[in-house]
Amino acid sequence: MFMKGKCEECGLENVEVMEISKEGSNVKVTLCNQCRPADGAYAY
Repeated sequence: MFMKGKCEECGLENVEVMEISKEGSNVKVTLCNQCRPADGAYAY
């Protein structure tokens, strides 16, 4: 699910972000497209 918000990694505001779980833990972080790790069929 995409939403507008602030990226917790780089600090950009009012960008398209996605809440994801960190690998190996239940900690959720909000990351923008640039900071989010590549995943699935759209990974380059």
